[in-house]
Amino acid sequence: MSKKFTKVWQAIALLSSSIAFSQAGNVGINTVNPGSTIDINGSVAAKYNAVTSTAYNLSATDFHVSYNGTANASFNLPAAITGNGNFKGRMYTIKNNTNFTITVNPAGSETINGNANVSVPANQSIQLINTGLTGASSTWEVVSSGSLAGSSTGDYIVVIPTAVQNVTAGSDVVFSSVLTSNNITYNSGVFNLKAGKTYVLRCQLHGINFSLAGGYFLYQWVDASTNTPLPSSTRGVIDAINNYPVTTIGGQPETYAIYKPTVDTSVKVRLTIGAGTADLHSDIGMMSITELSGGNGSGSGTNNITASNGTTISGSDVRLGGTLSQATNIATAGNNLSIDGTGKLLVGSNTVPTGAANAKLVIDNGTTNGALQIKDGTQQLGYVLTSDANGLATWSSTVTTAFADNWTSYTGTLVNPFTGPTGGGALPTGISVTIPAKGWYFFRSGIAINSECNDYWFYINGIGEVWRSYCGSNTAAFMFPRDQNRVLYFATPGTYTVLAGKTNFIVPAGFNVGNPGFYLDFVKFQN
Repeated sequence: MSKKFTKVWQAIALLSSSIAFSQAGNVGINTVNPGSTIDINGSVAAKYNAVTSTAYNLSATDFHVSYNGTANASFNLPAAITGNGNFKGRMYTIKNNTNFTITVNPAGSETINGNANVSVPANQSIQLINTGLTGASSTWEVVSSGSLAGSSTGDYIVVIPTAVQNVTAGSDVVFSSVLTSNNITYNSGVFNLKAGKTYVLRCQLHGINFSLAGGYFLYQWVDASTNTPLPSSTRGVIDAINNYPVTTIGGQPETYAIYKPTVDTSVKVRLTIGAGTADLHSDIGMMSITELSGGNGSGSGTNNITASNGTTISGSDVRLGGTLSQATNIATAGNNLSIDGTGKLLVGSNTVPTGAANAKLVIDNGTTNGALQIKDGTQQLGYVLTSDANGLATWSSTVTTAFADNWTSYTGTLVNPFTGPTGGGALPTGISVTIPAKGWYFFRSGIAINSECNDYWFYINGIGEVWRSYCGSNTAAFMFPRDQNRVLYFATPGTYTVLAGKTNFIVPAGFNVGNPGFYLDFVKFQN
């Protein structure tokens, strides 16, 4: 069922081109008891305009515009007016009588149901009403869209052969001539169907020139990407009727299916089982797909689907993407909300910035601070986000407190590295330290060495020294200072070898001869 909406746009002329009524009450035409502001007891006529231009600007003199052009077209709505001349309530009906698409554009930053534009597909129509709003507002609303009475009853296509096709088991049927179509695309045997619509699929094949006297083929509608038969597809058959060599037409029923894809799907007809080879007749056969009336709430009659609040509409296809017109909440109710795939989630930008090629989440807040807020009850002033081994982050202080309770000692067994007759570094000590995480560490160490004049030191290669003595006497004496502290930064966690070095050939008279003996421990104090 369809509805036609009309509205009187021209005032009734009596002695001049327009009359303004200031008195209270209703105006009746052909009635003495008007029940509305204007009550017309009779027919109403408004302007009908048929155009072929691919760029058309709707004006104050338009009401119904039919497009009969030969290419896609753009129809442009007039800009809204504030104050005198405001045309709140003005209505336009746009009818597309072609196999092309009309894009309807509001002026400037204005929108249609919150969208930057709307499309009128082939053989469809749309009716718009002005809201009286101006600027970046939903200046126009869609009153109705879809097919008008007497127009298309939905999506359809009919394809026939024009040449012989030699086939065997596993061949796809490829007919080359599209007799008629509406909103279903076809390419080299493959039909593209829309999610949520219900279709009737039919195919009849006629075979000749079978290579085997008992040659035959079964054929079905299948998913074009997997070659899996559609759940409701019946089997058709062509056979040689045991008349070898056959040049006559074999007997064949058709393959038939009723199919409602849940996602956009491509389908085709495939010879699934058979023997030998054969030719498909060049003049007899057909493939057809027809949208079942009511299969997506449209079919014949008017489609009143509209889109708003972050969605757009193209014909009967409502898609994500548009301008939010109100505060919006998605209540997950205990269910997971996943954003999967190779794409990225961009906030504050619709382009991927430099350096974010591998990022999954990009937040661009320009030059304004505070682009991200994370609250879990552990946040405090000056805290930083810290990860555990599984990547789970919590807020933590940048300073480690209670040093005395968190010291970690070296591992291994200390050996005397200073027994050689020459000076130099990279002397093995037999010990190492294991750093659990990157950050700043406080080291403390001590050892008693009795020696003639020489410098001795322990260090971590690439990081820094943990202990060093200085020559203070030309005779044998204990090196000083015995107990020392260091602050070192580790960019990478891991196990680090402790090495040693000395200045010259002198060998200590006593190594690690103090009480207490050698010690080396550390604690992290800052990230």
